[in-house]
Amino acid sequence: MAEPQISVSEATPALDALSQWQRVSPIALLYLALRLFKAIFGNVSYLAPVLIVFYQGIQRQPRAFLLGVLVVLLLLIVVALLRYWAFRFRIIDETVEIRSGVLRKAQLNLPFNRIQNVRLQQPLYYRPTGHLCVHLDTAGSKVQEAQLAALPEHWAQQLQLAIYAKRQALATAAQPLECIDETATANTEAATPATDPTETLLCRRDIGDLVLYGISNNRVILALGLLAPFYRPLVDTLNEKLPVLGLDISGWFNPAQQSWFGVGLAVLATAMFFMLLITLGSIALSVISYYQFRLYRTQDRYIRRSGLFTRHEISMTLSRLQWVKLQQDWLDKLLGRCNLHYEQLFSPLEAMQQNAGHSKIMVPALHPDAAAQLLYEAYPQQQLAKMALKGVNWRYLIPSALFVSLPLLVISLLLLIRTSVWMGSFGILLTAIVQVLLLMRWRKFGYALDTEFLYIRQGVIGADYYCVPLHKLQQLTLSQHWFMRKAQLQHLRCVYAAGALNIPYMPQADAQKLANYALYQAQASGKGWM
Repeated sequence: MAEPQISVSEATPALDALSQWQRVSPIALLYLALRLFKAIFGNVSYLAPVLIVFYQGIQRQPRAFLLGVLVVLLLLIVVALLRYWAFRFRIIDETVEIRSGVLRKAQLNLPFNRIQNVRLQQPLYYRPTGHLCVHLDTAGSKVQEAQLAALPEHWAQQLQLAIYAKRQALATAAQPLECIDETATANTEAATPATDPTETLLCRRDIGDLVLYGISNNRVILALGLLAPFYRPLVDTLNEKLPVLGLDISGWFNPAQQSWFGVGLAVLATAMFFMLLITLGSIALSVISYYQFRLYRTQDRYIRRSGLFTRHEISMTLSRLQWVKLQQDWLDKLLGRCNLHYEQLFSPLEAMQQNAGHSKIMVPALHPDAAAQLLYEAYPQQQLAKMALKGVNWRYLIPSALFVSLPLLVISLLLLIRTSVWMGSFGILLTAIVQVLLLMRWRKFGYALDTEFLYIRQGVIGADYYCVPLHKLQQLTLSQHWFMRKAQLQHLRCVYAAGALNIPYMPQADAQKLANYALYQAQASGKGWM
Protein backbone atom coordinates (compact mmCIF):
# COMPACT_ATOMS: atom_id res chain seq x y z
CA MET A 1 0.00 0.00 0.00
CA ALA A 2 1.36 3.39 -0.92
CA GLU A 3 2.49 5.83 1.74
CA PRO A 4 0.38 8.92 2.49
CA GLN A 5 1.37 11.85 0.30
CA ILE A 6 0.23 14.61 2.68
CA SER A 7 1.93 16.21 5.63
CA VAL A 8 0.73 15.55 9.14
CA SER A 9 -0.17 19.17 9.64
CA GLU A 10 -2.73 18.76 6.85
CA ALA A 11 -4.01 15.36 7.95
CA THR A 12 -6.58 16.35 10.57
CA PRO A 13 -8.19 19.18 8.54
CA ALA A 14 -8.30 16.84 5.56
CA LEU A 15 -10.64 14.61 7.55
CA ASP A 16 -13.25 17.36 7.98
CA ALA A 17 -15.18 15.80 5.10
CA LEU A 18 -15.87 12.83 7.39
CA SER A 19 -17.28 14.92 10.25
CA GLN A 20 -20.88 14.03 9.38
CA TRP A 21 -22.45 10.63 10.09
CA GLN A 22 -22.04 8.36 7.08
CA ARG A 23 -21.76 4.76 5.98
CA VAL A 24 -18.73 2.96 4.63
CA SER A 25 -18.57 2.03 0.95
CA PRO A 26 -21.14 -0.54 -0.28
CA ILE A 27 -18.28 -2.89 -1.15
CA ALA A 28 -18.10 -3.52 2.60
CA LEU A 29 -21.13 -5.79 2.12
CA LEU A 30 -18.88 -8.38 0.50
CA TYR A 31 -16.31 -8.04 3.27
CA LEU A 32 -18.93 -8.41 6.01
CA ALA A 33 -20.51 -11.47 4.35
CA LEU A 34 -17.14 -13.21 3.98
CA ARG A 35 -16.24 -12.31 7.56
CA LEU A 36 -19.43 -13.92 8.81
CA PHE A 37 -18.70 -16.97 6.71
CA LYS A 38 -15.21 -17.25 8.26
CA ALA A 39 -16.65 -16.81 11.74
CA ILE A 40 -19.01 -19.74 11.19
CA PHE A 41 -16.87 -22.10 9.13
CA GLY A 42 -13.36 -20.88 9.88
CA ASN A 43 -12.68 -23.20 12.82
CA VAL A 44 -12.60 -26.63 11.20
CA SER A 45 -11.68 -28.43 14.42
CA TYR A 46 -14.99 -27.50 16.08
CA LEU A 47 -17.03 -28.13 12.96
CA ALA A 48 -15.48 -31.49 12.02
CA PRO A 49 -18.34 -33.59 13.54
CA VAL A 50 -20.93 -31.37 11.83
CA LEU A 51 -19.12 -31.66 8.51
CA ILE A 52 -19.07 -35.44 8.80
CA VAL A 53 -22.84 -35.50 9.38
CA PHE A 54 -23.37 -33.14 6.46
CA TYR A 55 -21.16 -35.27 4.23
CA GLN A 56 -23.26 -38.33 5.01
CA GLY A 57 -26.41 -36.30 4.44
CA ILE A 58 -25.15 -35.13 1.04
CA GLN A 59 -24.83 -38.71 -0.10
CA ARG A 60 -28.38 -39.50 0.93
CA GLN A 61 -30.18 -36.28 -0.05
CA PRO A 62 -28.08 -34.03 -2.29
CA ARG A 63 -31.01 -31.76 -3.20
CA ALA A 64 -31.85 -31.03 0.43
CA PHE A 65 -28.20 -30.21 1.06
CA LEU A 66 -28.09 -27.73 -1.83
CA LEU A 67 -31.27 -26.10 -0.51
CA GLY A 68 -29.65 -25.80 2.94
CA VAL A 69 -26.55 -24.20 1.44
CA LEU A 70 -28.71 -21.63 -0.37
CA VAL A 71 -30.59 -20.83 2.86
CA VAL A 72 -27.30 -20.35 4.77
CA LEU A 73 -25.92 -18.07 2.05
CA LEU A 74 -29.14 -16.06 2.02
CA LEU A 75 -28.97 -15.63 5.82
CA LEU A 76 -25.35 -14.48 5.58
CA ILE A 77 -26.29 -11.88 2.97
CA VAL A 78 -29.26 -10.64 5.02
CA VAL A 79 -27.21 -10.36 8.23
CA ALA A 80 -24.39 -8.60 6.38
CA LEU A 81 -26.88 -6.16 4.82
CA LEU A 82 -28.44 -5.38 8.22
CA ARG A 83 -25.05 -4.84 9.83
CA TYR A 84 -23.98 -2.59 6.96
CA TRP A 85 -27.18 -0.55 7.14
CA ALA A 86 -26.89 -0.07 10.92
CA PHE A 87 -23.23 1.00 10.78
CA ARG A 88 -22.47 4.73 10.92
CA PHE A 89 -19.25 6.57 11.66
CA ARG A 90 -17.80 10.04 11.75
CA ILE A 91 -14.47 11.65 12.66
CA ILE A 92 -14.83 14.80 14.70
CA ASP A 93 -12.71 16.58 17.33
CA GLU A 94 -9.87 14.05 16.90
CA THR A 95 -12.26 11.23 17.79
CA VAL A 96 -13.59 8.30 15.80
CA GLU A 97 -17.27 7.82 16.65
CA ILE A 98 -19.04 4.63 15.56
CA ARG A 99 -22.69 3.60 15.84
CA SER A 100 -23.48 -0.05 15.14
CA GLY A 101 -25.78 -2.91 16.06
CA VAL A 102 -29.02 -4.28 14.68
CA LEU A 103 -30.93 -5.57 17.72
CA ARG A 104 -28.65 -3.98 20.31
CA LYS A 105 -27.49 -0.49 19.44
CA ALA A 106 -24.02 0.62 20.50
CA GLN A 107 -21.95 3.77 20.17
CA LEU A 108 -18.17 3.74 20.49
CA ASN A 109 -16.03 6.86 20.88
CA LEU A 110 -12.30 6.43 20.29
CA PRO A 111 -10.15 9.53 20.81
CA PHE A 112 -7.00 9.54 18.71
CA ASN A 113 -4.80 9.52 21.83
CA ARG A 114 -6.31 6.19 22.94
CA ILE A 115 -5.68 4.42 19.64
CA GLN A 116 -2.46 2.44 19.87
CA ASN A 117 -2.30 0.80 16.45
CA VAL A 118 -3.88 1.43 13.06
CA ARG A 119 -3.84 -1.68 10.88
CA LEU A 120 -4.64 -1.41 7.20
CA GLN A 121 -5.94 -4.38 5.24
CA GLN A 122 -6.71 -4.60 1.54
CA PRO A 123 -8.39 -7.80 0.32
CA LEU A 124 -8.00 -8.71 -3.32
CA TYR A 125 -11.54 -7.62 -4.19
CA TYR A 126 -10.87 -4.14 -2.71
CA ARG A 127 -8.03 -3.33 -5.12
CA PRO A 128 -10.09 -2.43 -8.22
CA THR A 129 -12.09 0.14 -6.22
CA GLY A 130 -9.12 1.39 -4.14
CA HIS A 131 -10.60 0.74 -0.68
CA LEU A 132 -8.96 -0.31 2.59
CA CYS A 133 -10.24 -1.90 5.78
CA VAL A 134 -9.05 0.03 8.85
CA HIS A 135 -8.60 -1.74 12.21
CA LEU A 136 -8.19 0.46 15.29
CA ASP A 137 -6.62 -1.08 18.41
CA THR A 138 -6.64 0.75 21.73
CA ALA A 139 -3.77 0.93 24.21
CA GLY A 140 -3.32 -2.03 26.52
CA SER A 141 -5.59 -4.32 24.57
CA LYS A 142 -5.17 -6.83 21.78
CA VAL A 143 -8.93 -6.98 21.37
CA GLN A 144 -9.99 -5.23 18.19
CA GLU A 145 -11.95 -2.18 19.35
CA ALA A 146 -13.16 -0.72 16.07
CA GLN A 147 -13.22 -1.49 12.38
CA LEU A 148 -14.05 0.65 9.39
CA ALA A 149 -14.74 -2.00 6.81
CA ALA A 150 -14.24 -0.01 3.59
CA LEU A 151 -12.72 3.45 3.37
CA PRO A 152 -11.28 4.98 0.23
CA GLU A 153 -7.53 4.56 0.28
CA HIS A 154 -6.70 8.27 0.66
CA TRP A 155 -9.12 8.66 3.62
CA ALA A 156 -7.69 5.58 5.36
CA GLN A 157 -4.13 6.84 4.95
CA GLN A 158 -5.03 10.33 6.16
CA LEU A 159 -6.76 8.86 9.22
CA GLN A 160 -3.73 6.72 10.01
CA LEU A 161 -1.40 9.70 9.59
CA ALA A 162 -3.56 11.94 11.79
CA ILE A 163 -3.71 9.36 14.60
CA TYR A 164 0.04 8.79 14.60
CA ALA A 165 0.64 12.54 14.44
CA LYS A 166 -1.49 12.99 17.57
CA ARG A 167 0.44 10.24 19.37
CA GLN A 168 3.77 11.77 18.37
CA ALA A 169 2.63 15.21 19.52
CA LEU A 170 1.62 13.80 22.91
CA ALA A 171 4.96 12.00 23.25
CA THR A 172 6.85 15.22 22.40
CA ALA A 173 4.77 17.24 24.85
CA ALA A 174 5.46 14.69 27.60
CA GLN A 175 9.24 14.77 26.99
CA PRO A 176 11.23 16.71 29.65
CA LEU A 177 12.59 20.02 28.38
CA GLU A 178 16.17 19.12 29.25
CA CYS A 179 15.93 16.05 26.98
CA ILE A 180 15.00 18.08 23.90
CA ASP A 181 17.88 18.68 21.53
CA GLU A 182 18.51 22.39 20.99
CA THR A 183 19.34 22.03 17.32
CA ALA A 184 16.07 20.17 16.75
CA THR A 185 14.03 22.98 18.33
CA ALA A 186 15.92 25.61 16.40
CA ASN A 187 15.26 23.98 13.06
CA THR A 188 11.70 22.90 12.31
CA GLU A 189 12.79 20.68 9.45
CA ALA A 190 15.05 18.76 11.84
CA ALA A 191 11.94 17.89 13.81
CA THR A 192 10.11 16.50 10.82
CA PRO A 193 9.97 12.92 12.24
CA ALA A 194 7.36 14.31 14.67
CA THR A 195 5.32 15.79 11.84
CA ASP A 196 6.33 13.76 8.82
CA PRO A 197 7.46 10.35 10.02
CA THR A 198 9.97 8.65 7.77
CA GLU A 199 10.23 4.89 7.49
CA THR A 200 13.48 2.97 7.47
CA LEU A 201 13.47 -0.39 5.71
CA LEU A 202 14.88 -2.99 8.11
CA CYS A 203 14.23 -6.22 6.26
CA ARG A 204 12.63 -7.71 3.17
CA ARG A 205 11.86 -11.33 2.33
CA ASP A 206 12.01 -12.64 -1.22
CA ILE A 207 10.30 -15.68 -2.73
CA GLY A 208 13.31 -17.90 -2.05
CA ASP A 209 13.19 -17.02 1.66
CA LEU A 210 9.46 -17.74 1.80
CA VAL A 211 9.98 -21.13 0.11
CA LEU A 212 12.51 -22.05 2.82
CA TYR A 213 10.08 -20.89 5.51
CA GLY A 214 7.31 -22.99 3.98
CA ILE A 215 9.57 -26.06 3.95
CA SER A 216 10.60 -25.66 7.58
CA ASN A 217 7.15 -24.77 8.93
CA ASN A 218 4.67 -27.31 7.64
CA ARG A 219 1.33 -25.90 8.75
CA VAL A 220 -0.63 -28.07 6.36
CA ILE A 221 -0.18 -31.19 8.51
CA LEU A 222 -2.71 -29.94 11.08
CA ALA A 223 -5.32 -29.32 8.39
CA LEU A 224 -4.74 -32.79 6.96
CA GLY A 225 -5.21 -34.31 10.40
CA LEU A 226 -8.54 -32.53 10.82
CA LEU A 227 -9.70 -33.92 7.46
CA ALA A 228 -8.98 -37.52 8.52
CA PRO A 229 -12.72 -38.50 8.68
CA PHE A 230 -12.98 -37.86 4.93
CA TYR A 231 -10.04 -40.06 3.94
CA ARG A 232 -12.03 -43.29 3.81
CA PRO A 233 -14.62 -42.01 1.29
CA LEU A 234 -11.75 -40.55 -0.76
CA VAL A 235 -9.92 -43.89 -0.80
CA ASP A 236 -13.10 -45.70 -1.82
CA THR A 237 -13.64 -43.24 -4.67
CA LEU A 238 -10.05 -43.68 -5.89
CA ASN A 239 -10.38 -47.47 -5.77
CA GLU A 240 -13.43 -47.18 -8.02
CA LYS A 241 -12.01 -44.67 -10.51
CA LEU A 242 -8.34 -45.63 -10.88
CA PRO A 243 -8.88 -49.19 -12.24
CA VAL A 244 -10.64 -47.55 -15.16
CA LEU A 245 -7.29 -45.94 -15.98
CA GLY A 246 -5.46 -49.24 -15.61
CA LEU A 247 -4.05 -48.46 -12.13
CA ASP A 248 -4.51 -51.04 -9.36
CA ILE A 249 -3.33 -49.11 -6.29
CA SER A 250 -4.53 -51.72 -3.77
CA GLY A 251 -2.45 -54.36 -5.54
CA TRP A 252 0.72 -52.36 -4.91
CA PHE A 253 0.32 -52.87 -1.16
CA ASN A 254 -0.91 -56.50 -1.28
CA PRO A 255 1.83 -58.98 -0.22
CA ALA A 256 -0.01 -61.72 -2.11
CA GLN A 257 0.58 -59.89 -5.39
CA GLN A 258 3.89 -58.15 -4.65
CA SER A 259 7.12 -59.07 -2.89
CA TRP A 260 7.84 -57.48 0.47
CA PHE A 261 10.46 -55.36 -1.26
CA GLY A 262 7.84 -54.13 -3.77
CA VAL A 263 5.36 -53.36 -0.99
CA GLY A 264 8.09 -51.43 0.87
CA LEU A 265 8.88 -49.39 -2.23
CA ALA A 266 5.18 -48.64 -2.73
CA VAL A 267 4.84 -47.45 0.87
CA LEU A 268 7.98 -45.32 0.59
CA ALA A 269 6.91 -43.80 -2.73
CA THR A 270 3.43 -43.03 -1.37
CA ALA A 271 4.86 -41.41 1.76
CA MET A 272 7.24 -39.28 -0.31
CA PHE A 273 4.41 -38.26 -2.63
CA PHE A 274 2.22 -37.09 0.24
CA MET A 275 5.14 -35.31 1.92
CA LEU A 276 5.75 -33.51 -1.37
CA LEU A 277 2.10 -32.41 -1.49
CA ILE A 278 2.25 -31.26 2.14
CA THR A 279 5.44 -29.31 1.52
CA LEU A 280 4.06 -27.66 -1.61
CA GLY A 281 0.90 -26.69 0.30
CA SER A 282 2.97 -25.22 3.12
CA ILE A 283 5.10 -23.24 0.66
CA ALA A 284 1.94 -21.91 -0.99
CA LEU A 285 0.56 -20.74 2.38
CA SER A 286 3.87 -19.10 3.20
CA VAL A 287 3.96 -17.19 -0.08
CA ILE A 288 0.30 -16.14 0.24
CA SER A 289 0.82 -14.82 3.78
CA TYR A 290 4.24 -13.17 3.44
CA TYR A 291 4.49 -12.16 -0.23
CA GLN A 292 6.46 -8.91 -0.62
CA PHE A 293 7.28 -8.94 3.10
CA ARG A 294 8.73 -5.63 4.26
CA LEU A 295 9.62 -4.59 7.80
CA TYR A 296 10.00 -0.87 8.48
CA ARG A 297 10.73 1.19 11.53
CA THR A 298 9.82 4.77 12.35
CA GLN A 299 10.71 6.65 15.51
CA ASP A 300 8.12 4.95 17.68
CA ARG A 301 6.86 1.85 15.89
CA TYR A 302 7.51 -1.16 13.69
CA ILE A 303 5.48 -1.66 10.52
CA ARG A 304 5.04 -4.95 8.67
CA ARG A 305 3.56 -5.11 5.18
CA SER A 306 2.89 -8.37 3.37
CA GLY A 307 0.28 -10.48 1.60
CA LEU A 308 -0.46 -11.80 -1.86
CA PHE A 309 -4.27 -11.78 -2.11
CA THR A 310 -4.98 -9.70 1.00
CA ARG A 311 -2.42 -7.01 1.74
CA HIS A 312 -1.84 -6.47 5.44
CA GLU A 313 -0.17 -3.57 7.17
CA ILE A 314 0.57 -4.30 10.82
CA SER A 315 1.89 -1.50 13.03
CA MET A 316 3.26 -2.01 16.54
CA THR A 317 4.44 0.79 18.79
CA LEU A 318 7.77 0.15 20.49
CA SER A 319 6.17 0.55 23.91
CA ARG A 320 4.08 -2.57 23.27
CA LEU A 321 7.15 -4.71 22.54
CA GLN A 322 7.57 -7.10 25.49
CA TRP A 323 10.42 -9.29 24.28
CA VAL A 324 12.13 -10.59 21.14
CA LYS A 325 12.38 -14.31 20.39
CA LEU A 326 14.78 -15.99 17.99
CA GLN A 327 13.27 -19.31 16.88
CA GLN A 328 15.24 -22.01 15.14
CA ASP A 329 13.58 -25.42 14.83
CA TRP A 330 15.52 -28.49 13.72
CA LEU A 331 14.73 -27.98 10.03
CA ASP A 332 15.52 -24.27 10.31
CA LYS A 333 18.87 -25.27 11.78
CA LEU A 334 19.49 -27.64 8.89
CA LEU A 335 18.68 -24.89 6.39
CA GLY A 336 20.74 -22.31 8.27
CA ARG A 337 17.76 -20.02 8.95
CA CYS A 338 15.79 -18.75 11.94
CA ASN A 339 12.61 -16.75 12.59
CA LEU A 340 12.46 -13.59 14.67
CA HIS A 341 9.33 -12.75 16.69
CA TYR A 342 8.48 -9.32 18.10
CA GLU A 343 6.18 -10.31 20.94
CA GLN A 344 3.71 -7.67 22.06
CA LEU A 345 0.73 -7.48 24.40
CA PHE A 346 -1.21 -10.73 24.50
CA SER A 347 -4.85 -11.44 25.23
CA PRO A 348 -6.50 -14.90 25.37
CA LEU A 349 -9.16 -13.46 23.05
CA GLU A 350 -6.66 -12.74 20.27
CA ALA A 351 -6.75 -16.36 19.11
CA MET A 352 -10.48 -15.91 18.43
CA GLN A 353 -10.05 -12.85 16.24
CA GLN A 354 -10.48 -13.15 12.52
CA ASN A 355 -7.05 -11.73 11.70
CA ALA A 356 -5.12 -12.93 14.75
CA GLY A 357 -2.48 -14.57 12.60
CA HIS A 358 -1.94 -11.28 10.76
CA SER A 359 -1.72 -9.17 13.94
CA LYS A 360 1.78 -10.23 14.90
CA ILE A 361 5.17 -9.21 13.60
CA MET A 362 7.36 -12.16 12.71
CA VAL A 363 10.27 -12.07 10.27
CA PRO A 364 10.61 -15.48 8.56
CA ALA A 365 13.67 -17.36 7.28
CA LEU A 366 16.44 -15.02 8.39
CA HIS A 367 20.13 -15.80 8.28
CA PRO A 368 21.43 -15.85 11.89
CA ASP A 369 23.58 -12.76 11.24
CA ALA A 370 20.57 -10.82 9.94
CA ALA A 371 18.50 -11.94 12.93
CA ALA A 372 21.24 -10.81 15.30
CA GLN A 373 21.28 -7.42 13.56
CA LEU A 374 17.51 -7.00 13.97
CA LEU A 375 17.79 -8.01 17.63
CA TYR A 376 20.52 -5.40 18.14
CA GLU A 377 18.37 -2.81 16.39
CA ALA A 378 15.52 -3.49 18.82
CA TYR A 379 17.68 -3.79 21.95
CA PRO A 380 21.11 -2.17 21.47
CA GLN A 381 22.08 -2.91 25.10
CA GLN A 382 21.45 -6.67 24.92
CA GLN A 383 24.41 -9.08 25.09
CA LEU A 384 22.78 -12.36 24.02
CA ALA A 385 25.66 -13.44 21.77
CA LYS A 386 28.20 -12.94 24.58
CA MET A 387 26.29 -14.44 27.49
CA ALA A 388 27.30 -17.80 28.99
CA LEU A 389 24.00 -19.51 29.76
CA LYS A 390 23.64 -21.65 32.86
CA GLY A 391 21.85 -25.01 32.68
CA VAL A 392 19.11 -26.25 34.98
CA ASN A 393 19.63 -29.09 37.46
CA TRP A 394 19.68 -32.74 36.27
CA ARG A 395 16.68 -33.47 38.49
CA TYR A 396 14.63 -31.82 35.74
CA LEU A 397 14.74 -35.25 34.02
CA ILE A 398 13.25 -37.26 36.89
CA PRO A 399 9.52 -36.37 36.53
CA SER A 400 9.55 -37.03 32.78
CA ALA A 401 11.40 -40.32 33.30
CA LEU A 402 8.91 -41.46 35.96
CA PHE A 403 5.70 -40.38 34.26
CA VAL A 404 6.60 -40.79 30.57
CA SER A 405 9.53 -43.09 29.88
CA LEU A 406 8.91 -45.63 32.66
CA PRO A 407 5.22 -46.25 31.79
CA LEU A 408 6.18 -46.72 28.11
CA LEU A 409 8.88 -49.21 29.06
CA VAL A 410 6.56 -51.19 31.37
CA ILE A 411 3.83 -51.38 28.71
CA SER A 412 6.36 -52.54 26.12
CA LEU A 413 7.92 -55.24 28.34
CA LEU A 414 4.77 -56.59 30.00
CA LEU A 415 2.07 -56.19 27.36
CA LEU A 416 3.29 -55.48 23.84
CA ILE A 417 6.14 -57.99 23.74
CA ARG A 418 3.72 -60.79 24.70
CA THR A 419 1.49 -59.90 21.76
CA SER A 420 4.26 -59.39 19.25
CA VAL A 421 8.03 -59.28 19.50
CA TRP A 422 8.04 -56.58 16.86
CA MET A 423 5.55 -54.40 18.74
CA GLY A 424 7.45 -54.88 22.01
CA SER A 425 10.74 -53.98 20.34
CA PHE A 426 9.14 -50.92 18.79
CA GLY A 427 7.83 -49.85 22.21
CA ILE A 428 11.30 -50.21 23.76
CA LEU A 429 12.83 -48.24 20.89
CA LEU A 430 10.17 -45.54 21.29
CA THR A 431 10.97 -45.33 25.02
CA ALA A 432 14.66 -44.86 24.27
CA ILE A 433 13.91 -42.15 21.70
CA VAL A 434 11.65 -40.28 24.12
CA GLN A 435 14.29 -40.39 26.83
CA VAL A 436 17.00 -39.17 24.47
CA LEU A 437 14.78 -36.27 23.39
CA LEU A 438 14.10 -35.37 27.02
CA LEU A 439 17.82 -35.49 27.72
CA MET A 440 18.48 -33.17 24.77
CA ARG A 441 15.80 -30.79 25.99
CA TRP A 442 17.40 -30.66 29.43
CA ARG A 443 20.84 -29.97 27.97
CA LYS A 444 19.42 -27.22 25.77
CA PHE A 445 17.72 -25.35 28.62
CA GLY A 446 19.70 -22.31 29.77
CA TYR A 447 19.34 -18.91 31.36
CA ALA A 448 21.43 -15.81 32.05
CA LEU A 449 21.00 -12.32 33.48
CA ASP A 450 22.70 -8.98 32.98
CA THR A 451 21.88 -5.49 34.17
CA GLU A 452 18.86 -5.01 31.88
CA PHE A 453 17.82 -8.32 30.29
CA LEU A 454 16.88 -11.88 31.11
CA TYR A 455 18.00 -14.46 28.54
CA ILE A 456 16.41 -17.89 28.19
CA ARG A 457 17.19 -20.73 25.78
CA GLN A 458 15.03 -23.78 25.29
CA GLY A 459 14.42 -26.44 22.65
CA VAL A 460 15.38 -29.99 21.66
CA ILE A 461 17.36 -30.09 18.41
CA GLY A 462 16.78 -26.49 17.48
CA ALA A 463 16.55 -23.69 20.01
CA ASP A 464 14.42 -20.69 20.95
CA TYR A 465 16.23 -17.69 22.46
CA TYR A 466 14.30 -15.12 24.48
CA CYS A 467 15.67 -11.64 25.10
CA VAL A 468 13.45 -10.09 27.76
CA PRO A 469 13.73 -6.58 29.29
CA LEU A 470 13.54 -6.87 33.07
CA HIS A 471 11.55 -3.65 33.54
CA LYS A 472 8.60 -5.16 31.61
CA LEU A 473 7.98 -7.72 34.38
CA GLN A 474 4.35 -7.96 35.55
CA GLN A 475 4.43 -10.80 38.05
CA LEU A 476 6.98 -13.22 39.50
CA THR A 477 6.48 -16.53 41.29
CA LEU A 478 8.94 -18.82 43.06
CA SER A 479 7.73 -22.36 43.81
CA GLN A 480 9.28 -25.40 45.44
CA HIS A 481 7.86 -28.87 46.17
CA TRP A 482 9.18 -31.39 48.67
CA PHE A 483 11.38 -33.16 46.11
CA MET A 484 13.17 -29.88 45.35
CA ARG A 485 13.45 -28.58 48.90
CA LYS A 486 16.15 -31.03 49.97
CA ALA A 487 18.20 -30.29 46.84
CA GLN A 488 17.66 -26.52 47.31
CA LEU A 489 16.06 -26.00 43.92
CA GLN A 490 13.21 -23.71 42.86
CA HIS A 491 10.97 -23.03 39.87
CA LEU A 492 10.92 -19.42 38.62
CA ARG A 493 7.92 -18.10 36.69
CA CYS A 494 8.05 -14.61 35.16
CA VAL A 495 4.78 -13.19 33.82
CA TYR A 496 4.85 -10.49 31.16
CA ALA A 497 2.12 -8.84 29.13
CA ALA A 498 3.09 -11.17 26.25
CA GLY A 499 2.84 -14.35 28.34
CA ALA A 500 4.77 -16.34 30.94
CA LEU A 501 8.34 -17.65 30.89
CA ASN A 502 9.44 -20.51 33.17
CA ILE A 503 12.87 -21.58 34.39
CA PRO A 504 12.53 -24.93 36.20
CA TYR A 505 14.89 -26.57 38.70
CA MET A 506 17.13 -23.57 39.29
CA PRO A 507 19.56 -23.49 42.19
CA GLN A 508 17.72 -21.75 44.99
CA ALA A 509 20.38 -19.05 45.39
CA ASP A 510 20.23 -18.19 41.67
CA ALA A 511 16.43 -18.16 41.63
CA GLN A 512 16.17 -15.78 44.57
CA LYS A 513 18.92 -13.53 43.26
CA LEU A 514 17.29 -13.31 39.85
CA ALA A 515 13.84 -12.72 41.39
CA ASN A 516 15.05 -9.93 43.67
CA TYR A 517 16.97 -8.16 40.91
CA ALA A 518 14.11 -8.47 38.40
CA LEU A 519 11.62 -7.02 40.87
CA TYR A 520 14.04 -4.22 41.70
CA GLN A 521 14.46 -3.34 38.01
CA ALA A 522 10.70 -3.41 37.40
CA GLN A 523 10.18 -0.97 40.26
CA ALA A 524 13.27 1.26 40.18
CA SER A 525 14.00 1.59 36.46
CA GLY A 526 11.30 4.20 35.97
CA LYS A 527 10.39 2.66 32.59
CA GLY A 528 6.82 1.67 31.81
CA TRP A 529 5.80 -1.81 30.72
CA MET A 530 3.71 -0.36 27.88
